[in-house]
Amino acid sequence: MINKVFDFFEKETTMKYIMFFIYFIINALFLIKYGIRQDKVPVLILIVLFCVFHLLIFEGYNFFIKRFKITKRIIYLFILFSGIFYVVLSHLVKDPFQLKIDRWQTIEYSLDYWLHGKYIYATKNFMGNIPSYLPGQLLLLVVFKFLGNVGYMQAASLVLFSFAIIKEFKNNNNIRFFGILLLVASLSFIYEAVCKSDFISSFIITSAVIIFWHRKFEGDYFKKPILLGVILGIICLTRSVVVIPLILFLFKPFLDTNWENKIKFSVTFLIVAGALLLSVLLPAEDFEYILQYNPLQMQGQSNTFVVLFFLVLTVIFSLYVKNIQQIFYLSTIIIFCLMGAHLIEQGIRGSSYNFFNITYLAAALPFCIISSCFLLDRKAKIESEI
Repeated sequence: MINKVFDFFEKETTMKYIMFFIYFIINALFLIKYGIRQDKVPVLILIVLFCVFHLLIFEGYNFFIKRFKITKRIIYLFILFSGIFYVVLSHLVKDPFQLKIDRWQTIEYSLDYWLHGKYIYATKNFMGNIPSYLPGQLLLLVVFKFLGNVGYMQAASLVLFSFAIIKEFKNNNNIRFFGILLLVASLSFIYEAVCKSDFISSFIITSAVIIFWHRKFEGDYFKKPILLGVILGIICLTRSVVVIPLILFLFKPFLDTNWENKIKFSVTFLIVAGALLLSVLLPAEDFEYILQYNPLQMQGQSNTFVVLFFLVLTVIFSLYVKNIQQIFYLSTIIIFCLMGAHLIEQGIRGSSYNFFNITYLAAALPFCIISSCFLLDRKAKIESEI
């Protein structure tokens, strides 16, 4: 059964359609949810334009991008202008209260409370929601707060993702350009930048770390166990779902490494994660207060049995993963299915579509884009051998 799943990954055309479907759905749901909130352009026209645009993207690589000689200079200029574009996006919204966007406010006061030693999880924002930020994400956001705009994190994430793509696909500039274009043109990521959200950034950072670490330590992922423990201690406390790709990437290598590396990694990870957790929990009045107000109320909304099912599935698959490509294929599909299951739960509970957490699906976005690049790279290598 397990082998059949991995054999399925070798079906290049089928996998291409799956990745496009996931990319399309992630962005289409954003269009529908937020398109109906405006009255300047009929939603039907927006949907038609959206479908045409994504059809051009889907076929664009073979019909357009592949036919041009794209140089490194073009790619770096594209990254530069894209970064500037996303910085501009973070300044677009002048009145987020009117648009009923609460993420920017939640980030701001969560950081202020955290930096001043106050408990952040008991204060509701202007829309009545409590923060779900884990301390790892707050730590990453501090830099951008001091720069004057937490929205800059999306521009920085875009640049990081671009260089991860450049690092992994160093022999094909066309694939590099296409991968970066998919993120730049993603409606869900544009929405994140405009709203000064940081949800997708957590998964971009995770995907980039996996690529850079794989390239640097492909023969032994636990060659630097202390450094790895520090990095994962922070990343695992950004968004809970990041553990899925990290388990796929590191669980089997962890079992295979020697006991010295296991101990060094585990102790470092626990110290870093423990220190970060204490930084947000110690300001609480007492333990009962923590039980009543905590980030798991927001980040742990899915059915416990559903989450455990996908976690167990992830651990099982991690024992059979053979290469970096399969890690990204599985990460995309498992995260998308897990988040999709959460949306189905919301539907069963009778939630209005306006309150659906469609943002959660975007957790699969960076893994989906990189998987698409891997599929194109495999096809290019096969064609070059013919």
